[in-house]
Amino acid sequence: MGNSSNSSTCCDGALGENISWAVTYALLAVAGSSGNLLVIYLVYSVRKLRSASNAFIVNVCAADLLVCGLWMPQEAVALALSRPPRAAAGPASWRSLAAALLLLALLASLFSHSLIALNRYALITKAPAAYRDLYRRRNAAAMIASSWLAAAVLLLLPWLMAAALGRPRPGACLLYPGLAAASSRGGCSCSLTLCPYAAAVTAASILAHTAVLLYAYYKILRRVQVSVNRVSVLNFHGNNLSYPCARKDKKLRLYVSFVLSAFLLSTEPLVWVLLCGLVEPVPALLCNLAWLPFALLFVLSPYVYTCKNQEFRKSLRTVLGIDLSRAEVEAEPAIHAVSR
Repeated sequence: MGNSSNSSTCCDGALGENISWAVTYALLAVAGSSGNLLVIYLVYSVRKLRSASNAFIVNVCAADLLVCGLWMPQEAVALALSRPPRAAAGPASWRSLAAALLLLALLASLFSHSLIALNRYALITKAPAAYRDLYRRRNAAAMIASSWLAAAVLLLLPWLMAAALGRPRPGACLLYPGLAAASSRGGCSCSLTLCPYAAAVTAASILAHTAVLLYAYYKILRRVQVSVNRVSVLNFHGNNLSYPCARKDKKLRLYVSFVLSAFLLSTEPLVWVLLCGLVEPVPALLCNLAWLPFALLFVLSPYVYTCKNQEFRKSLRTVLGIDLSRAEVEAEPAIHAVSR
């Protein structure tokens, strides 16, 4: 782990930082668990929300809920109760289980985000009949199951390879994501040696997810731009259309750009930290600062995917008992306008 001469200084600073990180994780756990549970409840309680697109959103919320509802609370408690004399907080078996659960949920969440991007790409750029044929209930269920199966295979790959080669089972370190917040409390060091396997798998998954998002949302933006240009060339006017196509397409373009920018800004710093950690120890503070924006994805995903969805807003108001009879302007969703 390097920098052993500065260990006492780092330990003294870590004691004060642990409380701040504990409070941060506690707030993220409450906010993330509430948002993800609310979206899952709305989809399963409101019949109009039971669609293939929303099934992928529920899958993301389920994966994010494992992080926000299980990992973040225990992480906050462990940080708050940690002391310098102890090598780590809690039994080794529990720490290994929590690390494995975090890696499983992290990978499943990334794969689910990619499925949502591909679903929206097909919804907007493909013909309605082709989309319905591709995203039948059985196909959608198979895609959702594959995201968890792929995450589980990557999680268990070290044991599977060891069993196939007849080697001793690898230790829990191979399953530890090495994402700094938990590690920094365990040892008093300014630098962290990240777990090679988990760091490499996480970085590769994020890069693959980024490639899928760039492709899908680039195609969506191109389709939106073509739709806007078509309206401009044909010299359509708003009062001659059943829906304000150009204005809705521009709003959708801004929304897609916002979603893509949010994912890039929250994931790319972590990728660089993980890749650097494969070569040499990384400063613990840098790991924490790169991990925090990524952790926000688990909290903000329900809002990102539902804030512009009119049906979700109506269902939420119904659940909260807000009167919907007042000034409800009926407008066709922009995503369906573009798909036409």
